[in-house]
Amino acid sequence: MDCYETTDGAGADDLYINVDGGRVFGVEQIDEEESKSIGVSTTFSGAKVKVSLWEYDSGSADDFIGSFFPHISQAGTGEHAVTLTGDGSHYEVFYTVTNP
Repeated sequence: MDCYETTDGAGADDLYINVDGGRVFGVEQIDEEESKSIGVSTTFSGAKVKVSLWEYDSGSADDFIGSFFPHISQAGTGEHAVTLTGDGSHYEVFYTVTNP
């Protein structure tokens, strides 16, 4: 994952990732022009799964960065990229889908 711009506000984002509503990563800081290898894998039984990125805020509601939906039809087709730009941010997320 590459962070080109953090959410509106000063400093690094306190990032976390949910898959179908359950947290699988974070909270971990990421700043502009920083790359992170997340290393999370998950199994899903339906045709697709919802992956959402959020920025934790202690004094207000968390900031929604964006969601994407890896699909079983992407299995075996290599790496995919998605751009997320919620709340003034700019993230590039890279993922692969494999057969179980």
